[in-house]
Amino acid sequence: MKTCVISQSNYIPWKGYFQMIAQADVFVFYDTVQFTKRDWRSRNKIMTPRGPIWLTIPVGGNRDRRIDEVILPIGEWRENHIETMRRIYSYSEHIEDLESILEPIFTNEKIALLSEFNQTIIRKISEYLEIDTVFMNSSDFEIEGDKTERLIRICKEVNADVYLSGPAAQNYIENEFDNSGIELKWMEYGPFEEYEQCGPNFSHEVSIIDTIAVLGKNTITHIIQ
Repeated sequence: MKTCVISQSNYIPWKGYFQMIAQADVFVFYDTVQFTKRDWRSRNKIMTPRGPIWLTIPVGGNRDRRIDEVILPIGEWRENHIETMRRIYSYSEHIEDLESILEPIFTNEKIALLSEFNQTIIRKISEYLEIDTVFMNSSDFEIEGDKTERLIRICKEVNADVYLSGPAAQNYIENEFDNSGIELKWMEYGPFEEYEQCGPNFSHEVSIIDTIAVLGKNTITHIIQ
């Protein structure tokens, strides 16, 4: 059985995102859809001694563009984000792993689009965790129809038998999958064990970089049990 996941690219996603990638044979970045402001595409949380804080890429709130059309702003945000992560996780056992993953991407000014930036980070973290899922882009396919029809068409293009969807999509995915020949499954995140975190109260709902800084390559056994 071949499983396909279709999802927008998020900024330094949480570990559940990578748990989902690991369960897929093919992961399709769905960045040919409308950009939404104040969403996971351009921001995420990291843990600090005072609790979680947001790291936000200042791309603006213009909704009249697709995710893959959003241009990364010029400014100090790249350096600020890296420096914040370095400062927060400076005493973590695997800070060097984290730096080797992120710094070459953050310092690469040739990456000018949000979609490419996010995807590069996601691919690099997946490589570090030795996840061998195949990555593709929705732009690789000529697809039309409503939301659910487009998902079905992508699944058929990659010869998937199963479509694994995040639970939030239950709000709009209709029963069209029933007659598609593709089995629809809902992702169940976790269970995740707690680990030694720097914040006052433990939270799973932070970027995976928090987990990597503490657990290193053992992050993969943390998210896949």
